[in-house]
Amino acid sequence: MVNEPDWAPRSLVALLAVTGVAMLAIGILIGRYLLPASSAPVARAPVEPVGSAQPDAEASTAVVPRPSDGSTSRPGTSPPQTPATATPAGRPLPGMPTRTNEFGIPVGYPHTEAGAISACGNYVAAYSFARNREPSRIHAVLTSISETTVVSKLANRIIEVDKKNSTSYGATSINDPKISFNSRILGFEVQQKTLDTVTVSIWSSASFGAYENTDVNLLPQARWGTDICAVTWFNNDWKITDANDGPGGPVITERAAEGYQRFTYVGGPGS
Repeated sequence: MVNEPDWAPRSLVALLAVTGVAMLAIGILIGRYLLPASSAPVARAPVEPVGSAQPDAEASTAVVPRPSDGSTSRPGTSPPQTPATATPAGRPLPGMPTRTNEFGIPVGYPHTEAGAISACGNYVAAYSFARNREPSRIHAVLTSISETTVVSKLANRIIEVDKKNSTSYGATSINDPKISFNSRILGFEVQQKTLDTVTVSIWSSASFGAYENTDVNLLPQARWGTDICAVTWFNNDWKITDANDGPGGPVITERAAEGYQRFTYVGGPGS
């Protein structure tokens, strides 16, 4: 990666130190968000008490394609007929997972395009969850949702970039209480599809930074970016075959953000 003069969000977590300037990238694997230039739009994350607890992965919601839009139509082509959280009468939500695995990750998707979209959204959320990224845990997490041939490559990449980020922010881990690492899945756009392989661009927002930092550039900041998730139908479920950086942005204020279909959130604590 090269030094970029302007902020350019990326999709995975990485950090570059070029000519003494730290540039952060937040996301899944390699790097979604560079620290902004002065002209870049920035949303400051609220300062929370040091040591605030992160939600348990098993209590998190699942995402599925919004039922009223159709899996791949763009906004405006198929106006929603029902609220995003409602189930159309007599029909199940599209792409619903049937169970959670040992890590609380939704699995067991239908062999449909909607099932592949749901899988990508939930898998991106799963390995963007800080606790799942611990070196002692990430290989097993990815093994549970990926084809075996890609597990080591993705896991080692996550471990390496998380190590660089935490060290650069004076922490021992991205799970250090001083670190803000929080990601939310927002929407999707299907890029390629066949009967057994689907590639989806997952749009999300995340915060990364260090609380109570004297350097304003290292305080928690919110960014938007995309991750490219490829899944294949394997052993009666959708499995990750690749995950990588997508284009930066779009930020929530850009018209391009309207091009991403919305997810429906289901489940959660007490459900």
